[in-house]
This record gives sequence, structure tokens and C-alpha cells, in this order.
Amino acid sequence: MRRTIVALKYAKGLFLVAKELGKFKQFAEELQKVKLLLDSIPEAFSALQNPIYPPDLKMEIVNELLKVLALDPELERFLRMLVEKRRIQYIDEIIRVYNELIDEELNIARGELITAYPIEEEDRKELEKILSKFLKKEVYLESKVDESIIGGVKIKIGDLVFDGSLKTQLRKIKETIKGEVLL
Repeated sequence: MRRTIVALKYAKGLFLVAKELGKFKQFAEELQKVKLLLDSIPEAFSALQNPIYPPDLKMEIVNELLKVLALDPELERFLRMLVEKRRIQYIDEIIRVYNELIDEELNIARGELITAYPIEEEDRKELEKILSKFLKKEVYLESKVDESIIGGVKIKIGDLVFDGSLKTQLRKIKETIKGEVLL
């Protein structure tokens, strides 16, 4: 819970600055570069999070990372601030929340399309189109395969779940039959 609250605070602050500068999409791309670099050098990320290392050493590490990334100056200041305030460990959550804020700003909904078998690209796009009309948002679905649903589709977008899976339909039939028998 604390991670989410901290991430929301910093992501909102960064988003407001980025929006004011007209760079919120650019910042999202640059944040992704930061994440990829930190993921590729876990020792550096670990050192930035570790309270044993002095702040000046952490700033040296950040400055070296920033040389590689060539980010917008505002975003560089933001990353330095995260290290100074000992909040760098929240970077993944901050990036996730930041991207959610962009989606909200652009009226985009992202979700999962779960099927028992791989779905054709044109079928996925058709479902996105139908859901876009229903939700009055641009919808993007990530396809996932889960053989346990047996057949049909299951769609998750935020808190919204459309479950047309065969597994769920069979469970409902079973519950109905059990309910009828018990009466």
C-alpha cells in the first residue's frame, strides 16, 4: 500500500510537470529507457537503494547512468531527487502509475484478452473496436493464452471483467444443477 501511495505522489508530480512542458509522451519513453538500463545493471540499482552507501557515491552512480541515457533535464532532476529522497526503489511503480496517468489523459484503456488458444490479430482488433465503442475509450488488449479456460474469451480491463470462458459457463451450469437438486 505504501509503495502505491509513494508512487502515485511522485508519478503525479512528474506528470504535471511533463504535461505543462508538453512532454508527457517523451518522458514516458525516457522513463522506459531508465527502467531498461536499471534492469540491465542490477548492481547499480542495488547500490542506489542501499542505505549503506553515502549520498555522494549514489549521485556519482546516477550521473554516470544519466550520461548514458541523455534524458531531458527535468527528468534528470527528477531521478536525482528520487535518489536524494531515498525513493529510487519505487521507480517501477512510479513508471507504471505515470503510464496509467498518460492513458487516462489520452482516454485509453489497456487490458488483457485471455483465450484458450492463440487468437488471430484481426479478431483481437475487432474486439478492441467493439470494446472501444462500449467504453467510449481507445482500447488496447494484450493477448494471453490460458488453456485452463477451455474455450471462449475472458477480458480484463482495470476492474472490469468480461468472462465468456467455457470454464465459467460450465461452473455456472454446475451451480445451477446443484441448486436445483438441493431444493
